[in-house]
Amino acid sequence: MPIHLRGSHSLYTSVPDAARSRPRFSRALWPGLLLVVLAAGLLGLSLLMLAGMVGLLAGLQSAPVQAAGSMPVQPTPLVLVIPGVAPRREAVDMPDPNELEAVAAAPLPTVAATPLPAIGTATTPIGVEPVATAQSPAPRVITYRELFRAVGEQTGIDWRLLAALAFRESQMNPAALGRDGDMGLMQILPATWDEFAPVAADPFDPRENVQVSAAYLVYLQDFMLHLKTNDLRWVLVAYNWGPENVRRLLAGGGGWEDVPPAQRRYVADILYAAFGE
Repeated sequence: MPIHLRGSHSLYTSVPDAARSRPRFSRALWPGLLLVVLAAGLLGLSLLMLAGMVGLLAGLQSAPVQAAGSMPVQPTPLVLVIPGVAPRREAVDMPDPNELEAVAAAPLPTVAATPLPAIGTATTPIGVEPVATAQSPAPRVITYRELFRAVGEQTGIDWRLLAALAFRESQMNPAALGRDGDMGLMQILPATWDEFAPVAADPFDPRENVQVSAAYLVYLQDFMLHLKTNDLRWVLVAYNWGPENVRRLLAGGGGWEDVPPAQRRYVADILYAAFGE
């Protein structure tokens, strides 16, 4: 007769149950591992993409720095440079009368000048030389001094005063352009040029520029005579400072000591170069 031990049945039946439970556990583990692997792969790919973007941005930022490494940190203002043009300076080292005459001996630049009616009663335009033909010799070279002398004889202005004024205004540079638009040898403002220059005149032709400057000086002399003064200093101040400023100063009871220092220095420079005063 078989002998049955207490609890033997439960021991016998637990072994197959454990064996059957292991495959179910394995089937539940593999999807999790697969998800972990996929997540790790996606994370690695994201890190690679992020590193690539960082490298690309670093390259874009470093390229301009290397190309412009020598440029200043502060932006450089844009400056318009006009060849052959020099702005008028406030302080000028003026020559003495002998040096001024030597400077004025320089030849005038070759300019295709438009013939102008001469100032005064003369009928020959100043500085316009006859054209050379087979029957006539080539025209001689005219100098600044000859130009100042010719214009001075027509207007009654001492040629040395014209020469000193031209040196003070532009250092005898016919192409000079001032900061306020002052033009040419004697730095005439555009509004003054439009009022006193003939039609189609060239402000950068020294012949025409000196003629217009002399005409303006004659006007300023008459202007000052109407203000009851014939002092040359006031004419020169009006040329530089403007006749209306002079009129207001004198109308208000002002005198020479009330003229701004810059204008008084301007007059002193011209009188020293012209006459040694």
